[in-house]
Amino acid sequence: MHRFYVPDIDATDRSITLDGPVARQLKTVLRVEAGEHVRFFDGSGSEWEVEVDDVGKSEISTTLISAVNPVPEPSVKVTMLLGLARAERIELAIQKCTELGAVRFVPVMSERVQGGNASAPSDKRLERWQRIAIEAAEQSGRAIVPVVESPMPIMVAVGQAIAEQPLLCMWEEVGDESVSLKSTLKSLDPSTTGLAALIGPPGGFSEQEATAIREAGANLVTLGARVLRSETAAITVMSAILYELGDLGG
Repeated sequence: MHRFYVPDIDATDRSITLDGPVARQLKTVLRVEAGEHVRFFDGSGSEWEVEVDDVGKSEISTTLISAVNPVPEPSVKVTMLLGLARAERIELAIQKCTELGAVRFVPVMSERVQGGNASAPSDKRLERWQRIAIEAAEQSGRAIVPVVESPMPIMVAVGQAIAEQPLLCMWEEVGDESVSLKSTLKSLDPSTTGLAALIGPPGGFSEQEATAIREAGANLVTLGARVLRSETAAITVMSAILYELGDLGG
């Protein structure tokens, strides 16, 4: 059954009239007719089965039929801090990590970001990234839509993350201060409900940045000897977190 993100649904008002992109997709792409059923979710965890009542020229009228049990979310809420890279790399990381269960994305600016602060994404780019998260949630069956935040300087993002949950910083230089991702995840307090993972930009973090991040309270974590692209590292880390915490089907 097709699913669509429709924010601000009032379940007490069972009639919902749609216009805009969702109505256009239903009408022109899917060619729905009166009597067909689809599903709406509001991005906060609630989902409903809906019947199409009328397909107008620019609007579609629907009626909420019943609440639907949404796909379970991972037991730990994961925030991904993504070092700025080329747009297509960030987009792939957001898409796949949303499918896996991330709840928040924070683009971060660091020393090795190409173009420095001038490379910060525009409002239009951030809107596109949020749309990618919405579409990935629609496709994957999630009733939660992750938030894509505005970009932050690296140490501001680190400070905010550590104030809320443990932070794992992926650090490609294996040394005395870095441990494996598996060991780090196994050492987490079983009561942990939130976790943040910091992925560096192409070229990684400088040694000075890594030291500052560690001194702020983050765990420096290695993914092994192979050098991964930033988007590959993000997907790998998200998958490993879910696997270790039992959220990949067992």
